[in-house]
Amino acid sequence: MAAPQPQAAADMMAEFQAGVTAALRSWSALRTAVETDWGGAESHAKSEDLRSNILSQFDASGKPKMEQEELEDNLADYMEEEFSVMLEDGSERQLAEVIFRMYDACARGDVTLCRQVVANAQKVVSTLPAQKAVVQTEGELDDDDDDDNMAGSGAQMSSASAAASYASEGLFGPAPTAKPQANLSPQRQLGEAAPEKPQVEVDDDGFADVAPRKGRKGR
Repeated sequence: MAAPQPQAAADMMAEFQAGVTAALRSWSALRTAVETDWGGAESHAKSEDLRSNILSQFDASGKPKMEQEELEDNLADYMEEEFSVMLEDGSERQLAEVIFRMYDACARGDVTLCRQVVANAQKVVSTLPAQKAVVQTEGELDDDDDDDNMAGSGAQMSSASAAASYASEGLFGPAPTAKPQANLSPQRQLGEAAPEKPQVEVDDDGFADVAPRKGRKGR
C-alpha cells in the first residue's frame, strides 16, 4: 500500500483520535469511575492519561505499537489500578476491538466507522444521566440509527478539522476545581494527635465558671 500524503495522514489521525475520544466517553466503566471519583481527586486527570496512553500506541504508519490483546489487558489493568474497578463485563475487549477497527479503517482512508462512533457517543451522552452509555461498534448500528446520528448531533463531524477539535476536548469536561474554604481549621492528618480540650477552671467552692450565653434574637 502506498504511503499516504502527509496531510491526508494527519487528517486520518485526527479522525481516529476523535473516534478514540468518543469511544472512551461512551465507555460506562470509565465514565462512572470518573463521575464518582473512584480514582480520587485525580480521576479526571487519570482518564486523560488513559486517552494519551492509548493514542501514543497509534501513529500514521498504519502499524500499531501493540497488539489488540495487549490493549485489552492494559485497559483492564489501568481500570483496576487507577480506579479500583474490576471489569467483569468484557467491555475492555469491546473497546479495544473498536479502537483497532477504527485504526485499520483510517489506514485505508475510510473514516466512516470513526464518525459513526462519534455520532453515537454524542447522541448517547446527551441522554445522560438517565441512560448509561456503552461502546457501540459498526455492526450494532442499524441504518436508521446511522442516518439519524449523522444527520443530527454528528453532522458537525464532516471534516478533519472538526474531528481534531472534537479530539482536543476534555473527555468528561473540565476537571472540577476545589472550592476555597475560608476560616476553617486545617484538617487533622492521619496519625496526628487530637487537639487538647481547654481546661475548665474550678473555684474554691468546686464550681466551674460558665461563659454567659448570648441571648436569642427577637426575644
